[in-house]
Amino acid sequence: MVAFLTSDPKRRGKAEERKLRRQMSEAGEISATLRLLAPWIILLASIGVAPLAYLGAQAADAQGFTAFCAAACGAALVGSSVYLNKGREIFATCHEAFNFGAPFAVFAYTVLYGPNAYVEIGAFFAGLAAAIIWHKRHGNHTLRDLERRGAATPAAVSAAWREFAAEHMPTIRDSDMVMLANNKDEFRGGIELGPGEVPSDIDERAIDKITRWAGGIAGGTTLFVGEQLDRVGVQVLRTDKLKKPFPWLGPSGPGESIIETIEGLGLYRDFLPLTMLLPHVAGKGDLDEDKQQGHMAFTGMSRSGKGDAGEILDVNVACRKDSGVILLDPVKGDQQLAVLGDAAIWSLSTMSAVRAFLWCLVHRTIPMRAKHLGDPYRNPLGKNLREWVPGCGLTWLMVHMYEASALYGNENMVKITEQAASVGIMLLTEAQRFVHDRVDTTQRAQTADIVHFGCKDPDDAKFTLPPELIDMGAKPWVWANKRPGMCYVALSHLSLNRQVLPARWARRARDGSDVRAALDDHRPFVEIDLDPVTAASFGDPYAKYATERQARRDARPRQYAFSGPPGPRYADPAGQPPVTRGAVLVGQPPAPAPAPAPAPAPGLVVPPAAQRRSTPTVPAEPPEVPGSGFDLDPGDDPESDGPEPGADDDRAELTEVAERVIGDMAAEMEGDPDAVHVLHQAVDALERMGDPRDDEPQTGPREERFDDIDFPDPEEGLAEVSRDEAIDILLHVLANDIGVGNRFRPSDVYAAFRGRAKRSDSWVRKEMATLTEWGCIRDAEEYGVYEVIHTQRQDRPDPADGDYGAWPDQGL
Repeated sequence: MVAFLTSDPKRRGKAEERKLRRQMSEAGEISATLRLLAPWIILLASIGVAPLAYLGAQAADAQGFTAFCAAACGAALVGSSVYLNKGREIFATCHEAFNFGAPFAVFAYTVLYGPNAYVEIGAFFAGLAAAIIWHKRHGNHTLRDLERRGAATPAAVSAAWREFAAEHMPTIRDSDMVMLANNKDEFRGGIELGPGEVPSDIDERAIDKITRWAGGIAGGTTLFVGEQLDRVGVQVLRTDKLKKPFPWLGPSGPGESIIETIEGLGLYRDFLPLTMLLPHVAGKGDLDEDKQQGHMAFTGMSRSGKGDAGEILDVNVACRKDSGVILLDPVKGDQQLAVLGDAAIWSLSTMSAVRAFLWCLVHRTIPMRAKHLGDPYRNPLGKNLREWVPGCGLTWLMVHMYEASALYGNENMVKITEQAASVGIMLLTEAQRFVHDRVDTTQRAQTADIVHFGCKDPDDAKFTLPPELIDMGAKPWVWANKRPGMCYVALSHLSLNRQVLPARWARRARDGSDVRAALDDHRPFVEIDLDPVTAASFGDPYAKYATERQARRDARPRQYAFSGPPGPRYADPAGQPPVTRGAVLVGQPPAPAPAPAPAPAPGLVVPPAAQRRSTPTVPAEPPEVPGSGFDLDPGDDPESDGPEPGADDDRAELTEVAERVIGDMAAEMEGDPDAVHVLHQAVDALERMGDPRDDEPQTGPREERFDDIDFPDPEEGLAEVSRDEAIDILLHVLANDIGVGNRFRPSDVYAAFRGRAKRSDSWVRKEMATLTEWGCIRDAEEYGVYEVIHTQRQDRPDPADGDYGAWPDQGL
C-alpha cells in the first residue's frame, strides 16, 4: 500500500495484466487437452486393458496380488479426491470419486475372476456417461474460471470502478482504480483522484459503497492517505483475521527500563504486533524529532475489554526496573485491584483517599519532583532536566484511574493532566464515554493518546477519536462489545495510517492466574521501592501502606532453590549446631545463618535484661520454717523486721522492666528500617535514666554492680570535647580505621571513637546525617551501610583547619 502511494501504478498494472494473460493462455491449453483425453483414457483402461492384464497375471500366477494393488490404488485415489474437493458441491465430489473408483474396481474384478460380458457392457455404458458428464462439467467450469479471471484483470477492475463511481459516487466520478491484490481474503488497490478531487471527498457513505463494491465485511475498509493528495490507498477485508481471540504470553522486557518499547500487547489487523512507548523520548540530536507521548485514556462501552487491557499494561509497567503503577478505583475497589495486589506501588479504593491523593499529587509530589529534576545538585545526572529520563533518581509513575467518571468535577485531575507529564507521571483514565458531563473537557483536550474500544454509536466515537480517523474509515461501533479487546490505538507518536488499523489486545486468563504468575516470576523487579523524593511527598499515609505491604510480602511462602552443590558447613557463633548454606531464596540475596534470637538493629545495644528474657527464670525455693517441715536459719525469721526497700532498689526494678520492654521492641521491630531511630531513642533514654553524673548518655550496656567488685569507669580519664573536636576525631577514625572507598556501619567506629572522645554511640549515629550532607559518606545499597567518599570537612573555608583527611584520588 505504501508502494502505491510512492510509485507509478500504471506501469505496475500493465505488468500484472501481462502476467495474468500469460497464465490464462497456458491454463486454456492444458484444460482443452485434459477435456479431450481424460474421460476416454479412463474408459479405455477399464474396458480394454483389464482383459489383457488378466491374461498376464494368470500366466505369472499373480492374479490376487495384481487385483489387490489395483484396489489399493483406486482406494487411495478416491480418498485423495474426496479430501481435495472439500467445500465443493456434493455432485462434483461424488462424480470425482466415481471417476477414480469405478475403473479400478472393474480392473481388479476382471484380473481376479476373468472377463465377464455383463461387467464389461455395464462398465462401457457407465464410463461413457461419466465421460460425457466430465466433459460438460469441466468445460463449463473452465469457461467460468476464464471469465472470472478476465473480470479480475486490472483493466476490467478499472472499467468496473469508473462505471460504479460515475453512477454511485459523484464526488469522485473522475477517479480511477488500480488493483494491487485481489483474493478471497482482501482487496487492495489505489484510487487515483481526478482533477479537483481530494481525499476528504471520500466520506463515510462513500467508504460503505466501496466496501459493497469490493465485497468486504462491515468495518473492513481502511483508507491510507500519503503526503500527496492525488491518490488514496484502499484495503477492503473480506474475512476478519482478528475474529478469534488469542492468549497473552506474558510481560515484555522485565527488568528493562520503561524507556524501552512495550511489546506483546496484541496484534493489528495486518498482524503487526501492538506496541506502546509510554514515556516521552527525546531525539538523539537537537534537530531529531521527539517521540511525543502524554496522558492516555481507555474508553469504550461496558465489557468491551478495556479493563483487561489495562491490567496487561499495568503488569508490563510494574515489571520494569524504573517504573511503577499506582491504582485508583473509588467504585469497585478490591474487585478490580485485587489481581495486581501488592505489585502496585500504592492502591487506593475509597473516594476520600483518592481525592486526598490527587490533592497531594498536585500540591506536593509534582513540585518536589520538578525541583529534583531542575536542580543539577539534586539529581544524579547533574544537569537541568526538562523531562524525566532514566537515571534521574525518580521512579516513572503511571497513575491508573479506573472509573474516572466518578471523579467528575475534581479540579486536581485537570491540573494533573496539565502539570504531571514532564516530571515522569502519566495519568491513565478509564471511562465508558468521554462526554462533557462525565469527563472534564479540558482534561479530554489534554489527553493526547486514546485507545478506543467498541462503542454503541458513532457519536460516542466522535467525542474522543480524531476526526481524521473517522474520515479514514475508523468504526469502533461495528463490533461494539461483541469482540472484547478490539480497539483503535490512536497514539500521538504513530502515523495516521497506523492508527486507523484496528487492533486487538491479547486475552488474559479469566481468573487472572497468568497475571499473578507473571508477577511472581518477576517479583525482584516488581518489589522495587519507590524513590525517596516521591515517597516523602506522599507522607505518612504512604509510609503506613508501604509498611503493611511489606508485611504481606514477608508473609508469603518463600521458595528456595539450589544453584550448585551445597556450601560449607558453618558453626553458628551463638553455639548452635553447624548449618549448611546451599539453598538460596529465589529472587532474594542469600539469607544469613539462623540465629536463636532476632538480631538488634545496627548500632543498637540490647540491654542484658533483654538478652536474659529468652531464658525462663526458675523461682527459688522458699526457706524452710521450723515446725512446718522447712529448715530456717536463726537469723532468717520471716517475722523479723528486715531492711526497708530504698530508692536504689526501686530504680533497679524500674531499669529491669524498661530493659525487658526494649528487648520486646527490638524483637518486634526487627527488619523495619523506619523503627530503628525509635529503638535508638529508647536505649539512650534508658542509659540517661537515674544517672547523677551528667546528661551525657552512657556508651555501653549497664553492668550489674556488686559491693565487693569495683568496676572502672570506661570514660574515666577522657576530657570533655566540643562538637567540632568530636567531628574531627570521627573523621580521623574514618580516614585511618575505615579508609576512603570502603564501606562501614556506625557500629564499626564505636570502639575507636569511644576511646578518644567522651561522646555516646547515638551521637555518632546522628552525625552520619551531617557527614552525608557534606559528601564525606553516602548511603550504600544495604540499609545502615555507608561508603567513605572523603574525610574533609565542608563547614570551614580553610582545609587546614580540619586536616584529618584528604579528598579521594580522582582515579577512584
